[in-house]
Amino acid sequence: MDIKEELEKIISQLGLDNPKPELEVTPEGRIGGFIISDSFLGKSQLERQNMLWDKLDKILDEETNSKIIGLLTMTPAEVEEEDAG
Repeated sequence: MDIKEELEKIISQLGLDNPKPELEVTPEGRIGGFIISDSFLGKSQLERQNMLWDKLDKILDEETNSKIIGLLTMTPAEVEEEDAG
């Protein structure tokens, strides 16, 4: 399983409301992207990141964690606003 598939599987098991990861892998094998979920509704970006990383830090091994560039958290409504703008 490659890093993208592994991280998508992990994200699906975090208990977020209908998570939709949009991830990309760099040529160097690093990964980053967006995680879209209604679970982030009404939360600040800091609260969202804390919620995400509190869970990821318990699951990810050090090697996988070191390959993550960044994961931005958005709600489906915020994605729609970005797409419309």
